[in-house]
Amino acid sequence: MLQTLSIKQFAIIDELEIHFSDGLTVLSGETGSGKSIIIDAIGQLIGMRASSDYVRHGEKKAVIEGIFDIDESKDAISILENLSIDVDEDFLLVKREIFSSGKSICRINNQTVTLQDLRKVMQELLDIHGQHETQSLLKQKYHLKLLDDYAEDQYSNLLHQYQDVFSKYKDKRKELEELESADQALLQRLDLMKFQFEELTEASLKEDEVEQLETDIKRIQNSEKLSLALNSAHQVLTDENAIPDRLYELSNHLQSINDIVPKKYEKLKEDVDQFYYILEDAKHEIYDEMANTEFDEQILNDLESRMNLLNNLKRKYGKDISELIAYQGKLEEEINKIENYEQSTSQLREEISRLYKEVFEVGKELSKERRRVARELRDHIVSEIQNLQMKDANLEISFKPLDEPNQEGIEFVEFLISPNKGEPLKSLNKIASGGELSRIMLALKSIFVKSRGQTAILFDEVDSGVSGQAAQKMAEKMRDIAEYIQVICISHLPQVASMSDHHLLISKASNDDRTTTQVKELLEDDRIDEVARMISGASVTELTRENAKEMIAQNHQS
Repeated sequence: MLQTLSIKQFAIIDELEIHFSDGLTVLSGETGSGKSIIIDAIGQLIGMRASSDYVRHGEKKAVIEGIFDIDESKDAISILENLSIDVDEDFLLVKREIFSSGKSICRINNQTVTLQDLRKVMQELLDIHGQHETQSLLKQKYHLKLLDDYAEDQYSNLLHQYQDVFSKYKDKRKELEELESADQALLQRLDLMKFQFEELTEASLKEDEVEQLETDIKRIQNSEKLSLALNSAHQVLTDENAIPDRLYELSNHLQSINDIVPKKYEKLKEDVDQFYYILEDAKHEIYDEMANTEFDEQILNDLESRMNLLNNLKRKYGKDISELIAYQGKLEEEINKIENYEQSTSQLREEISRLYKEVFEVGKELSKERRRVARELRDHIVSEIQNLQMKDANLEISFKPLDEPNQEGIEFVEFLISPNKGEPLKSLNKIASGGELSRIMLALKSIFVKSRGQTAILFDEVDSGVSGQAAQKMAEKMRDIAEYIQVICISHLPQVASMSDHHLLISKASNDDRTTTQVKELLEDDRIDEVARMISGASVTELTRENAKEMIAQNHQS
């Protein structure tokens, strides 16, 4: 929940700090007092678009800070951990700085984050709904989301299964479309790909061949020097004072010593024998190598020609030998694909047809489950709406087949309503007034408040166009929601204000030719006076004060 809101140099607000509590908090005040500015400031904390117009005239930047209690928001904590943001305590500090240039900086717990990441975190903590937000109820895509949210996990596995099958179907469709559209271009490239494939195949490329060629070329080019070194080395091992012979003599002497003094020089003799055999092996190896050190110009020319070929291929294709081998394989695959175009497209069409049938099979099962949950949701919504003084209202959740399946399902889902007895069911955007929409939205919020997992919700004058008993029912509904999460509401209705746990008055004041917004928590008599003003809409009389006092008392007894 939102605990503290600090605003500096924002619009007409010089410096303001508001402390919020749980339960239902109402903000009221005269038109133009700055209530919408406070909503705009909170909106900046949840990632709404910034504007240089928000910076107070003559200042360089505006700063909005909010302290949130996130103890009960596991989803928010999970997102923060994924963003590597430290959450050592149950509190979150969110800060937004807006500069006169129009740029802004977002910080969470003093760590700079992107606007997108700020939105990810804050959508789990705070939900703002104003009169214009109720228009989302008019969008059909919102209705399917409401249904799926209401179902929670009742058919989530089936939905994931459907979406997985649909994604495969969509990918195969795309593959076929690309193959068909690229048909001519691929055929034009076929000759080039065949030439390249034949050129690389003829080259008989091998891994690490360049390194071996470099070694062999260097050997032949330095054959004279190598021969001299080998002969010298062989002579050291074979002349009259050859090391192996001397080691052989030493081994015999050590054996004689060991015969007289057992074991004393046994290890030394073993080491000498080992050196002897190593040098004997080296002698034979060098001798064999001497036979292969003759300079052969033809072999050198062949090796250099092979090296030139490989280097030319590397330059031509801009790849090393390993990459050329991989490219050769890819060319073969592409050539086969083009040459077997009809077979490829036929196989794709068969696979698409199979997946299309599977999409509808799983889609029908998903639709069956959605319709079952829709009946529950419909009864729940109707009950809530009728409780908000729309006693003759009726609502149905309509399912109509789509021309083509999409990622969400095979049917078009829409909420249809009849607000009055005898009227046909119609789309919300055709029959619902502003007041009716507000009540429907509030009914939906009361249904989904538990499943959303958020810790606070802000209603911005959603009670506009509502009065009398309907206003009383809306106030009661807000109080019901406030039992689960923090509710902050900007309202002109005395019924809502009298129902609140906390009442904040927003007002304007002029100091030194500057206008500023002020916030004051109303208690006892001040609260009675404000509710009385909301009742009368004009000057407060003793009668309206008594009415306000009685309204507050009744609403806090119920």
